[in-house]
Amino acid sequence: MSNLTFTVQAGGKETPLSLNYERVFAIGYAGRNLEKTMEHIKELERDLGVPAPKKIPTIFQCGNYVLTQEKDLVFVGEKTCGEVEYVIVLKDGKIYIGLGSDHTDRELEAQSVPKAKQICAKPICPMLWDYEEVKDHWDDIALNSWQTVDGEEVPYQQGKLADILPVETILKELNERVGGIDNCVIFSGTVPVLNGFRYGSNFRYEMADAVLGRKLTSDYNVIAISEEER
Repeated sequence: MSNLTFTVQAGGKETPLSLNYERVFAIGYAGRNLEKTMEHIKELERDLGVPAPKKIPTIFQCGNYVLTQEKDLVFVGEKTCGEVEYVIVLKDGKIYIGLGSDHTDRELEAQSVPKAKQICAKPICPMLWDYEEVKDHWDDIALNSWQTVDGEEVPYQQGKLADILPVETILKELNERVGGIDNCVIFSGTVPVLNGFRYGSNFRYEMADAVLGRKLTSDYNVIAISEEER
């Protein structure tokens, strides 16, 4: 079991939450629109050589150590990048919603998606929301990300939670196919990129709730190191 500390925004207050989590999961191909999801699968197969999954959504388990709240992250090679995702945090039967980046090695992804998911740290915002406060306007919450490329920050992803499978569907799939998912952290799947995959030096990601007038936001630096031995 591993531990991370969060702050929960709920009821107009902020309270600390110590999470002892047992497992980490990443959900793949979790688009709510099946036609667009299939387009994304074909795009990955065409552009990156990523094999099509046998079943959608896919469920990948990652080591607990991939979760991080650090700001300077080191990755091997130049072709790794983030994906903004909502994150389900389960603690003692209660659902919290967070924000994370499913950072992935795009070259390794062409050989093995599970290994690509496992090899990179997965940043998570230190702030959480109580799911009960957002479930009634869930689909209207925005997900966006930006990358700093050649010193300029550019929009990278733009969408809404309506684009991704809802919490209940993801939890149902996990319960049926894995089981025992309380006290776990689950990355939801992502929204489409705007202009193809980009590889930058900083990844900024945000979840904006216009109804309650608040945001979850974070960023991290992407530090690429060489694959060559010295």
